[in-house]
Amino acid sequence: MKQEIEMRHLRYFVAVAETLHFGRAADKLRMAQPPLSQQIRNLERNLGYSLFDRTTRGVRLTRVGEFFLERSRNTLAKVGDDVEMARRLGSGVEGILTVGFSGSTIFTALPTVIGRYRRMHPNVELRLRELVTAEQVPSLLNGTLDLGFLDARRVDD
Repeated sequence: MKQEIEMRHLRYFVAVAETLHFGRAADKLRMAQPPLSQQIRNLERNLGYSLFDRTTRGVRLTRVGEFFLERSRNTLAKVGDDVEMARRLGSGVEGILTVGFSGSTIFTALPTVIGRYRRMHPNVELRLRELVTAEQVPSLLNGTLDLGFLDARRVDD
């Protein structure tokens, strides 16, 4: 029965492939060598092919291992990039912020606030939507607006 390949399998494989030594790879990963060897065997079983030629003189990558090493590095880098972008989006450093405002708020501090926000967060795309207060409230509740500048006197309208 095949199991899913997990990120840790890729990290383990790359460590062994880069060192061509199970003991040094285990040290690098801060784990014992026998579980590392077992995980690599499980990965090879799941793939259906050997990634390493093991001899008494050492370890070297098979043709499949060479291909899989390049792909594993790319996958790990892509996941790392995606995690970093998710963190940047979550923290508000990058992304899209959809802001609703009613016409009357343009005469308040809104232009100053928007300008300051753009200077502080240049990588966030601001999408400004002019909406009456009665349109903003449902948009805020359903998530099509992230932020709204409302005329508080008209919230019940």
